Amino acid sequence: MTDTAKIRAQLWDGLMARALEAYRALAATEKEWIAGRLARIAQLQRELDTLFRAGNGLAACHNCGGDCCAKGHNHMTLANLLAFLQDGELPPVADFSLTCPFLGPQGCRLAVERRPYNCVTFICDEIEIALCPDQRRRFYSLDSELRQLYLEFSARYPAAAMTGLLIREQRSPGAPLLQSSTE
Repeated sequence: MTDTAKIRAQLWDGLMARALEAYRALAATEKEWIAGRLARIAQLQRELDTLFRAGNGLAACHNCGGDCCAKGHNHMTLANLLAFLQDGELPPVADFSLTCPFLGPQGCRLAVERRPYNCVTFICDEIEIALCPDQRRRFYSLDSELRQLYLEFSARYPAAAMTGLLIREQRSPGAPLLQSSTE
């Protein structure tokens, strides 16, 4: 494992422990706020995945080997992590020696509802061209609504920046993860 991968793994492990502790300490009303938005995020991401599949996305990704996934090591956001924590789960073990720590031999190891925003909203030209005009309009409409939800998390919890948890941690080491900006 490279030094960079080791550093990312250490940061990630620390973030996981801090996020779990912070989530457990949240008030019920705050957990309800989170749950409501995560439910809508999951629904939108499933709809986006349906369109991705309609555009032959699985075949396109298989054929290219998932080149866009090669940039995924920083995509996981606080909102994505909270989707696991609210269900009493942890994400799959991250392997930072890979181009994306959640990429496995069969593709992404994250359920579509819990994937980072960038991972569910990026479609290459091949997929976009395979969608009919109504599907493309629907895709970008869903993308816009989804982005707004992620931005709500970012506005409420500064650590939920869309740049991803690892980048946020490197910029503000040890900063509170779930301290609401409304407090």
